[in-house]
Amino acid sequence: MKKNIFYEHDDTTRTSIGVEYEKYLHQSQSKYQNIVVIKTNRYGNAMYLDGCFMLSEKNQDFYHDACKHLIPVAARRILIVGGGDHALASMISNFSTVNEIDVVEIDSDVVTISRKYFPKFFKLSKKLQAKINVIIEDGMQYLKENNKKYDCIIVDSTDPVDNAKVLFSKLFIIACFGSLKSGGLLIQQSGSPIKDVAQIINPLKRKCKDAGFKKIELHTFSMPLYPTGTWSFITAKRA
Repeated sequence: MKKNIFYEHDDTTRTSIGVEYEKYLHQSQSKYQNIVVIKTNRYGNAMYLDGCFMLSEKNQDFYHDACKHLIPVAARRILIVGGGDHALASMISNFSTVNEIDVVEIDSDVVTISRKYFPKFFKLSKKLQAKINVIIEDGMQYLKENNKKYDCIIVDSTDPVDNAKVLFSKLFIIACFGSLKSGGLLIQQSGSPIKDVAQIINPLKRKCKDAGFKKIELHTFSMPLYPTGTWSFITAKRA
C-alpha cells in the first residue's frame, strides 16, 4: 500500500525527513510564505512554512520546554518575535510572574490558520489571554519604533532565509539589545548544532558580542522533526 509522505529536504546535509500523513488540510501562499497544514496519525496536525516543519499538535514540547527553561524566573514583560501560532505564548502565559507578552508576527495568515488548525493553543482563560498582545508587524520595524523595555526577548522565527534574514542580522541584534532592560535576556533559535555552526551559530555569537551582550551561551536539545534531530537556542544577557 502506497503511503503519503511529506518530505522536508535539507540542502546542507542533503537529507530529507519524511512524515507520513493522511491528507492535506490546508495549502496557501501568503504575502510572505507558502503555508501547508497536514493531518498525521502520530503528530496530529502539522504546519510547514516554505516546506520547513514549524509546529505539530503532538511532539512539540521538545522545543517549547527547552525555551521555557531559559526564560528568567523574574521576567515580567516578554517579547516574542514570530510565534504567530500562539504555542509559545500560550505556554508562557501560565507563568504567574509574567504580566505581559507581546507577540510580533509578520504574517497574519499564520495566526488565522493556526487558530483554525491548532485551536488548543488559543483556548486560554480570559485572565491568561489578557496577558497576550498579538501585533501584526515586521519584527525589525517593531523594534525600531518600540519604546518598551523587556525582561526577555524570544526570537521564535524560521531559518534565516527571505524575510527572516533580517532577524539574524547585526542590526536586529543591536535593536534587541536596545529593547531589553538591564539584565534582560535574548533567546534566539539558532538552528542545528550539527549543520549550522558556521552559517548561523558562530555568526550570531559574534553579532551578540559586538552588540554588547555578555554571557553568550549555546543550548542544544532534541527535536525529532527538525533536520538532524537536534536544535539550539542562543542566549545572551544585557549587562
